[in-house]
Amino acid sequence: MSLGLLDIPGLLLGPIDSALAAIKMPTLLRLLGWGWLSGYAGMWIYRRFSPQQRIAEVRTMLADVQKQLASYDGEFSGLLPLIRKQFSLAMRQLRLTTAAALLAALPILLMLPWISNTFSERNPAPGESIMLCAEPAQAATQWQWNGRALATDAEGCQQVDWPEITQPLQLKEGSITLLQLPLSAPAGIVHKRHWLNVLVGNPAGYLPEQARTSSIRLHLPYREFIPIGPSWMRGWEAVYFLSALVVSLWLRWRWKLN
Repeated sequence: MSLGLLDIPGLLLGPIDSALAAIKMPTLLRLLGWGWLSGYAGMWIYRRFSPQQRIAEVRTMLADVQKQLASYDGEFSGLLPLIRKQFSLAMRQLRLTTAAALLAALPILLMLPWISNTFSERNPAPGESIMLCAEPAQAATQWQWNGRALATDAEGCQQVDWPEITQPLQLKEGSITLLQLPLSAPAGIVHKRHWLNVLVGNPAGYLPEQARTSSIRLHLPYREFIPIGPSWMRGWEAVYFLSALVVSLWLRWRWKLN
């Protein structure tokens, strides 16, 4: 894998997470901890870089104007200045908070690529069958696994049994090697390198530029951390973002942030 700029924090986070796993800390607890850390760091940045006193003054003035609007019972011409003042104060409050709010999102932005790569999919157990689908679909007709062709459906998908580490499966398109199973790291898609990979790299690497296959989607098992509820709530996303949100709201109340 060639690292993107947003993958660099993972060089530090990965060994820390591995050390926590080595002492038998449950995966769910580790994921909650990373969410807690992201939320705490974000709110600390917001408190440090937002002009809290000026925001409080604007909010006080805005509340006064809103009270005047609620109790106003005069001509429409007298209402317009109050509406303009309310809009002006609301925009001033937005200007005062925007820069700090954007900075506060940095911890999540920097942690997200590593979190996604680490907690999304897992490599199947040896012998477990998975589907691999080509884009474009016609490219799969040229695939060979260790020199053997497999049946391809109309959508360009093939079913493959996941191999042992000691007996890897090499996928070729003619004389071009596309990938090898098991992957170096779990990834739901392997594709040709494009400009976005300057920011976020693919943990499983890239397809050769000269290949007809532009991408391969691997239907790997998705990791679940919550045993109940709809499928979208069982993955890392709900656990991580809910943890970050709860900590952020608690710190906003604890530090009395505007």
